[in-house]
Amino acid sequence: MSRVRVSATVDGARLERVRRLTGARDSQLLDQALNSLLRELLGEQERAALADHPYDADPDLSWTAPTGPDLPYDGEVPAEVLALADARRRQ
Repeated sequence: MSRVRVSATVDGARLERVRRLTGARDSQLLDQALNSLLRELLGEQERAALADHPYDADPDLSWTAPTGPDLPYDGEVPAEVLALADARRRQ
């Protein structure tokens, strides 16, 4: 990755606080800030694209699974299966 020298004027108190909290060098802080901003901007672009072209409107993406045959099991649900389901619901 090529590096570029930057010069900027920033909120000094905020910069000092972040330095104390992270112990990172200014270049690392700027890299982290740029990565965060980039993720946010890409997320906004993806949300805008989904708003403009929702999955429901795409015939290749919005399909209903065909119904299958009924399950052959008609008996009582075993107690251990009910207990497991109850335990998972409580998690």
